[in-house]
Amino acid sequence: MSSPAMADCLAKFKVLRAAGGQETGGMDNHGNPVSIVNATAMSYALCIQTCGTGPIFRAWSIFSQRFSTWLLPFLALVCQLPFGANNRVSSQVEYSGEIIHIQSWYQLDNIVSMLLHVGSPTLGAYSVILTLLNTYWIRRRFSHISYPNAHNAMRILNALQQAALKVNTEDALLASLVVLPENNLWWSELIVWLDMNYAHTWSFANVASIGWVVVAFSLTVIDVFKDVTNNSTPPLNSNGLAVAFAWLWLLPIVTSWLQTGPRSDRSSLHRAVAHANELAYMATEIGAPVPAGILFNQRAICIARRHNHVGADEHRTAPVYNYARIFCWTAAVEAVYSAFNEANLRAENCTPVNPNLVWLHDRDGKIKDENRRGSLKHVAFYVGGDPGDERRWVPGSVIFRILVSSAFALLLTWGTISGAILLQFFTPTIGLSCRSGSYLLYACVSTLVWVLLILSSFLSSVPWHTHSSRSRTSPLAGRAAVLLRRSGKILASMNSTWIVLTCLFQFTGIYDSCWCTSSHLYLGARAYSVLILTPADIAALWYPVIGATLLASGVVIAFITFINVLREPEIPSPT
Repeated sequence: MSSPAMADCLAKFKVLRAAGGQETGGMDNHGNPVSIVNATAMSYALCIQTCGTGPIFRAWSIFSQRFSTWLLPFLALVCQLPFGANNRVSSQVEYSGEIIHIQSWYQLDNIVSMLLHVGSPTLGAYSVILTLLNTYWIRRRFSHISYPNAHNAMRILNALQQAALKVNTEDALLASLVVLPENNLWWSELIVWLDMNYAHTWSFANVASIGWVVVAFSLTVIDVFKDVTNNSTPPLNSNGLAVAFAWLWLLPIVTSWLQTGPRSDRSSLHRAVAHANELAYMATEIGAPVPAGILFNQRAICIARRHNHVGADEHRTAPVYNYARIFCWTAAVEAVYSAFNEANLRAENCTPVNPNLVWLHDRDGKIKDENRRGSLKHVAFYVGGDPGDERRWVPGSVIFRILVSSAFALLLTWGTISGAILLQFFTPTIGLSCRSGSYLLYACVSTLVWVLLILSSFLSSVPWHTHSSRSRTSPLAGRAAVLLRRSGKILASMNSTWIVLTCLFQFTGIYDSCWCTSSHLYLGARAYSVLILTPADIAALWYPVIGATLLASGVVIAFITFINVLREPEIPSPT
């Protein structure tokens, strides 16, 4: 038993030992029956007889002290996670003369985003790694292209990872945006407007929250090592260290999002893209380019509007939903890359857009604007025509990023929470108890939520071929995607509640019952409660304490190190 609230039980047990009249129920710390005079533990039956069946609740002073020391710093750190919905009840953005309303129900996204992070650390870590791998991939993808605005295109596409990006290749919309010099302002202005967005970056509140967690965790580790050395009863602060391990995944995830600085404010993203699209120009069959708004309501690059529930998470701008945008975002990037790459190849061969003209050379090696002008037909041909469906598969790079992100997400989840499981499992009474079982359940549900949501994004994004000329998501796959997504979010909400309740159960003493302290869940009829540790038991406690500390801390350090390796990679020189 690992709580001072069990002092009365310990006192009663010592009376029984001194009296020596109890014939059964005395045990050693390995569950072997011994005389009550020499006993350091008691059977489950004797525990019930001595201490009762219910929990022994702790005093408010004990609860408040442990809550503020072990759990409150992590709950404060949850508030530093990046969200995506606006604080206003509703907002609207004007786009090509049409008012786009951002409904008030989007405000629930902030709450759901928080529940997804807490309910599934696996999903949060997966989205973090995936976002950084996307950045690394797109920088390398565009690194060899020297065509005008290619670098801006890379920055814009990377910044729009939090948006349901749509690329329209029809009617030479994308070709005109890439080729025409009149669209230089479009690319530069969108960069400016995206940089004006409220990116989730470092602040004093961020640093204070992270520092509070680091200090609280360090002091808890020191206290546990001190208790293992000095106490003859199971270390009281092992509960606090287990709580810290169960929440330690939050530290690298928050730190990683702060380093990434995702642009996730919904109305700002819509406003930035809408503003730039008012500046877009379109090539014509005869004559000079004209503003695209004169000829079309559509634009080459825009944020897609939500039409159904199948891909709903793609339209939610909180960074945790980046898992749902991996397929459509990659396909959109490939469409833009294809256009720039084709234009770049022709420019390297000194081929002007208008084949009837001669390439004009520049002393500085730059591409003159005259080489980038032509009719609608010329512009469309220059980038290779219609690259195809923007939702087409790009399997190789996507699968690699998914696998790497999955590996690190599972490593962080199970590496930190396993520290809590192992610590509580090997703290006498050894076995799967209420505490270790609660952490095990939390890790399992976290992984299950991640699996369900990944399957949902797969089903909602894969173009299932139909009899029509284009591919679309089948009705059956769409319904399955919605069911899996909703099931995953419900489980994440329940799991978030569960981990908070688990910590509160430890602080209030609900787990200080004979059934929990005797590992009855694991040992069954052989269950027993340890009350006094022997020197051998104290020496053995060093192994789970040190092992769990090294495991959880090592995984966090490895995760943060990998994040910093990925962040702002060096772009290879053009070949």
